[in-house]
Amino acid sequence: MATYDTNRWYCARAYRKVAGVCAGFAGYYQQPRWLIRLLAIVLLLLFPTAIIVAYLVAAVVLPDR
Repeated sequence: MATYDTNRWYCARAYRKVAGVCAGFAGYYQQPRWLIRLLAIVLLLLFPTAIIVAYLVAAVVLPDR
């Protein structure tokens, strides 16, 4: 049985729309998933290159949960 460190960011693959990064952040910060996804979309419109790179890096680096 796998144990998870609750004090870390993670990708929530069960609740994913793309890679589970926003769902993982929502779980970590105990916020609704839609709110984190909306924030990600707003930031994507403001800083497209930086957000795309950050999302892709997070999708690759963060552990699954």
